[in-house]
Amino acid sequence: MTTNFASHFTTGTRESGKTFTKLTDDAPEWLKTAVREAHQGTLPNDWIFAECRAAAEAVDSGALDVEDEDDDDVHNHADAQVDVYTQELFQWAADFCLTDTWSAAEEEAEDMGFPEDYDTSKRLAAIQYAALRHIADTIKQACAKAVAAETEQPESGAAP
Repeated sequence: MTTNFASHFTTGTRESGKTFTKLTDDAPEWLKTAVREAHQGTLPNDWIFAECRAAAEAVDSGALDVEDEDDDDVHNHADAQVDVYTQELFQWAADFCLTDTWSAAEEEAEDMGFPEDYDTSKRLAAIQYAALRHIADTIKQACAKAVAAETEQPESGAAP
């Protein structure tokens, strides 16, 4: 199934010249809601918007399969998105350590069995993985509902 959900994201530029990801003005309400849910109570954040876009792109490419209830694709997507460079991982942790996103991801990482006695880099990667997993799953589920709703609607001109 071909989708184009990532087209509802665009790149903006701040006065500083730094680019960021945002939703287009005509993005559907269900996608706006999913992006808010992906933030888990955290104020709007560039990284989360970028990861929402990456998840939407993965849905469009089929890497996140909206017709498959198995979550192996979510795991693979999240695992591939985890920062591999220590500086980037530590910067991410510094940016998120006092947020609801961090709190929820830390709890999820513990629930998944990642031990607290990991060395610092591995622990941060596990927490980031949990945050990415939540974002990817949130976007995948929202897109799956949108696809299901679209396929349930009769074609225009067709008898109900």
